[in-house]
Amino acid sequence: MRKVLIIVLLFAVASIQGNAQIKELGEKRPSKAPCTTLVGDVMLPGMADTSGGRQVVDNYKTWENGKILLVKFMNNEGSPAIRERITRYAKEWEKFANITLKFVPDNTPVTNSPHTAGSRRDKLGHNSAVGVDNDQRTQARQTMNLDTSDFLDHDFFINELKTGGPFYKFLQAKGKDLTKYTYPQFYDDIIDYPSPVPRFKEKVAKGTTMHEFGHALGLLHEQSYPGAIKWNKDTVYKYYERHDWDKEKTDFNVLEVSEQFFTNGTAYDPKSIMHYSIPSWQTLDGFSVEENYEISDGDKRIIAAMYPKGKKVSDLAVPKVIVSNFVKLEVKKDDVKKALIITPYFSVKTGAKLANAFYVVRLTTEDGRYYISTSSLKYNWGGNSGTYLKMNLLPNTSKTYNKLPKKDLQLVFPYKEIPELAGKNFRVEFTVYQDNVATGKLDRFVTYSLSSPLSLVR
Repeated sequence: MRKVLIIVLLFAVASIQGNAQIKELGEKRPSKAPCTTLVGDVMLPGMADTSGGRQVVDNYKTWENGKILLVKFMNNEGSPAIRERITRYAKEWEKFANITLKFVPDNTPVTNSPHTAGSRRDKLGHNSAVGVDNDQRTQARQTMNLDTSDFLDHDFFINELKTGGPFYKFLQAKGKDLTKYTYPQFYDDIIDYPSPVPRFKEKVAKGTTMHEFGHALGLLHEQSYPGAIKWNKDTVYKYYERHDWDKEKTDFNVLEVSEQFFTNGTAYDPKSIMHYSIPSWQTLDGFSVEENYEISDGDKRIIAAMYPKGKKVSDLAVPKVIVSNFVKLEVKKDDVKKALIITPYFSVKTGAKLANAFYVVRLTTEDGRYYISTSSLKYNWGGNSGTYLKMNLLPNTSKTYNKLPKKDLQLVFPYKEIPELAGKNFRVEFTVYQDNVATGKLDRFVTYSLSSPLSLVR
């Protein structure tokens, strides 16, 4: 069954500079919105972009080679001119990768992710789920945002303000007080301006679109390449505060490095389309990187290696355990069996290689912050009270567990094996792990769920 990658285009406004009537923001042009794509296991509401040197790709997030990804715009958003550009620039990746981005009608019902579209007013910026994480989203949410206000030629509209052109007259007709005109007003007015001839900065539209679709194919940020950047952290934190990023978000999106494994033996590539621009004042040694607007030779090599043409499976492919449609975690006390019956409802699929998965149950404190230790030899996971099932999952298979009315995956936890908790409440945690090719250990986290508080009186 084809999987659907859903794209959301955020339509927002631009920034202006040089007009003496604009008093706010210190007369300084606001910068282009940074990419805010999460590199975690699933894209969360506070989306933030991942950093890394080009040639950084999460092998566990890539699609299967030869995949056809269905892409749609949401909610009728985007002018024909915007849609045509995004479609054309996104498909640049097809020249180098054995992958197909098939753009389908907005009302296409079979999708992996829901979509919404907006503008800078929505403050969603530029971001995308990474590779197969697109499968983790519900139909009610988008998987990609493009703030297309950054695509507009801001200088053109500023010039019309200065020279009394059509945009100036448009503002006058709206009754705007141009003696007190501000950047936020300009943002809104650009969004609403019914320009008969759209004015775009093509290189920005192209570079931003290809960057976000790079994430959708599994690529990470290049500046996270191990040892590549000597950051001046204080200045970096202050800079991203202007984009409403706190220290934790900046650490995660900019300063943290990827695993060495994800470089796939390639060299750091400052010309990568996946690289943030870096001014010299953000580094300790004065190193800088200009914004990139084209797919680099390094980008072409790594994407061709992950999705090789004329080959069924990439040499860089790893076993994948992909969990989706996690509906609920049901925990019931069975006083006849004298045990907790744990029933997770979810779907799992694999890639082109045999994969080992461990479905793990652990007991936690009521607040979910600490595991409960145990002396049990059998119901023990790393010294903590728990149980598990080891699953050998065949390549290219999919399975939905506990699809009503059948129950085909349950973990049983006998009362007698649960530590005495002196009447305190506890919770049941369900996680899925798989072997990590990079470390050789069972530490590749796949999914997580936590039950409501429970009590057990014996």
